[in-house]
Amino acid sequence: MATRTFFARLLVLLLASSPLVGCGDDDSANNAQPNNAKQDVGGDTGQPDAGADASADVLEDAADPDLGAAQPLFEPGPFEVGYREIEVTYDPAGDVTERTLPVKVWYPAAADSGAAPASYAVGGIVEVEPELALDAPPASPDGPFPVTIYSHGSGGEGLLAYPYGELFASWGWVVAAPNHVGNTALDAIGNSSASFAANTLNRVTDITAVLDALETGPGDEALDGLSDLEQVFLFGHSFGAYTTLAVGGADIDFDALQAGCSSYGDGSCEFLAQAEVETTFRDGFGDARVDAIGPQAPALVPLFKDGELAAIDVATMLQSGRLDATTTQDEQAVPAWNGLDNPNDIWVEMPRGAHFSFITICTDLTPDLLDVFRPDATEDGCGEEFIDTTVAVPTLRAYLLGFAQWQVLGESAWATVISDDLVDGFVVTTR
Repeated sequence: MATRTFFARLLVLLLASSPLVGCGDDDSANNAQPNNAKQDVGGDTGQPDAGADASADVLEDAADPDLGAAQPLFEPGPFEVGYREIEVTYDPAGDVTERTLPVKVWYPAAADSGAAPASYAVGGIVEVEPELALDAPPASPDGPFPVTIYSHGSGGEGLLAYPYGELFASWGWVVAAPNHVGNTALDAIGNSSASFAANTLNRVTDITAVLDALETGPGDEALDGLSDLEQVFLFGHSFGAYTTLAVGGADIDFDALQAGCSSYGDGSCEFLAQAEVETTFRDGFGDARVDAIGPQAPALVPLFKDGELAAIDVATMLQSGRLDATTTQDEQAVPAWNGLDNPNDIWVEMPRGAHFSFITICTDLTPDLLDVFRPDATEDGCGEEFIDTTVAVPTLRAYLLGFAQWQVLGESAWATVISDDLVDGFVVTTR
């Protein structure tokens, strides 16, 4: 226990110099905003406005019945929420014989179980109080349930999905969020981070492995047989958005990745030289079980081959912040939107949103701890000039939930609801 506490404290110090995401550059990105972008209530021009979107006003709006048909998306569904942690093990491509992933799972629970509240500790040190989740109650007997998978950003962890996981599970979804081992916060502690190229591959095969485990049964009495793999939604943040697009069906330009491998300086060239690795990349990562995707603040968009985003068969809800300094709007989100080509695609933008507007570290960490844990966050989502994450995250997850209910479950009534600006501070673009 003493060793764990030491490493947990050390984590905070080490992560100050560990980037949360790797991103690519694209000098040819189209900087223009789409012509059919709906304007928010304040008539936003795309530039930050210190007087617009005051957090208190938006919070009041988000809780106001005037949201009309969108109001249910901001509220828990009919199910109690269970939370469990499992492991998934599989054989990855390359010279590693076995890969074991810790996976956080939220699920619809049996009513009146009497279970205690779940316990969250981000990075093993930052305790976060759950809103809905209970500690390992029995599953609801009403399953099987549709599945949502979350892919965290580089240097993050699956637990960061908890605001999304709780809401989705309360609506009747099984939500699984793996730790992408080799690309998590804890890997910085043990100097065990994998190479960039390895993470680019392992992340996508992690998602398929988790889907396989849910389909066959992960060996947990509550979760075995609980998932309906005919109904799957996938979303992810930053490097996790890259993962989402790849598993959604967009192929990587392996030749370009290999040509630039020496610039990574981390063993990527040696990893890519393995025949099995090259074959896996060239075969593509698309998983036909995925019915819709939701990339947030996408990274590495230039890594996809020309035309690959348009080849994604399923609908996409792209979410981005115009003030993102890590995966910038012009280099990542704009090319992603321009590349996608499904008639049901939706782009949700936050004019005052930035990279850390999609997760809750701005509020989960004290200002002093945030300054150590993620010193750049105040300049990329956690400062006063940005949308409050207590507004951003509930609204982002409401959009994702409505999109998943529509595209995965076929509840078409949500299409009109989520095609509009639900609260001030958001701009929605449709095809």
